Amino acid sequence: MAAEAGGTPRVRAPQRNQEWVLTLLPAFPLVLLVMRLWYASRQDTQTLLLLVQYVSPLGLLTTVLLTLVWVLPAVVLAGRVLGPLYRLSTRRSFWVARAADRVPDWVVAVAVGVGLLGWQLRFLPTLLMLTLAVAGLTVRERRPLDRTWIRAVCLVVPVVSGVLVLLLFRPAIMQALAQRDVATLILLTAPPVLAPLVTGPVPASAAPLVVHGLTWTLAVLFPLVAGVVVLRSPILPLTAMEIATKPNGGAEQVTIGYVIASDDRLVTILERSGAVRFVRNDLLVSQVLCPEPGAVPHTTVDLHQWNVERSALSWLAPAPVPIPPDSRCEGRPASPADLAPGEAADSGAGPRR
Repeated sequence: MAAEAGGTPRVRAPQRNQEWVLTLLPAFPLVLLVMRLWYASRQDTQTLLLLVQYVSPLGLLTTVLLTLVWVLPAVVLAGRVLGPLYRLSTRRSFWVARAADRVPDWVVAVAVGVGLLGWQLRFLPTLLMLTLAVAGLTVRERRPLDRTWIRAVCLVVPVVSGVLVLLLFRPAIMQALAQRDVATLILLTAPPVLAPLVTGPVPASAAPLVVHGLTWTLAVLFPLVAGVVVLRSPILPLTAMEIATKPNGGAEQVTIGYVIASDDRLVTILERSGAVRFVRNDLLVSQVLCPEPGAVPHTTVDLHQWNVERSALSWLAPAPVPIPPDSRCEGRPASPADLAPGEAADSGAGPRR
């Protein structure tokens, strides 16, 4: 049936030896981990070796996995769109189309679910557009002669979904328009409008330029964006410490840094400046775990008090317990309000850990 609809049978290209591509799968996270430690060490080799010795690989892998929450759905959906799009437009195949054939439908469904939870609210219309594009192109390939299914999945569903999304996001769209937030306005309105246009093939003459251009653009952008996110993610606990100049003395200074290691004699700290400092336990007066400074929102647009830069996962998860700001996290000595009742009585009498 596919051969009759297209006029020429679809011939699968001979498989080439591409096992080398599989080596990139574990290599890419490993490169990200090494780059994160190199970035944290401020390009100092000795500090890098110290971090490699003490930093837990599990903490680094957690950072990479949190990054993959939004990267993997984008890769899966983009591949399932670009591969069939090229094949339907040109009646030829290339490596992205062959890779898309190996992605089962249940993986696409899981990717969409992960995207719903992990992507920011302002990117959900784009997720809907990609999902509709995958559904429309899949129907065109598998049911090329079933005009009823093609009209329903490629035209009716995208139009109805686009209208519903625009109505649902109308408060946020009006806020973005009033605040002249062009980026947010485009992200919320363009995908629902373009959804009916991305469920079918493009002209054969433009298909190689469009598909190959998007493929290589995404191949370059995804690693760069993922690398930037990993490099900015914390890998060590941020701690503020009051340090004395003599054993069991009063606090003379406050040091803010990342705790690398701690034993019976010393605490190893990586200061924010990149310098490594070793502090004796008998000089440590008190310490407190400081909250990591959160990212500054780029927009104040919200939908029913849900900021468009937040994901559904962060919205559904329990809110963090509000903690009063601690003076030590700001580089100042602890005030009586910062110390627990037991610490307030003996704040200058010895180390508190």
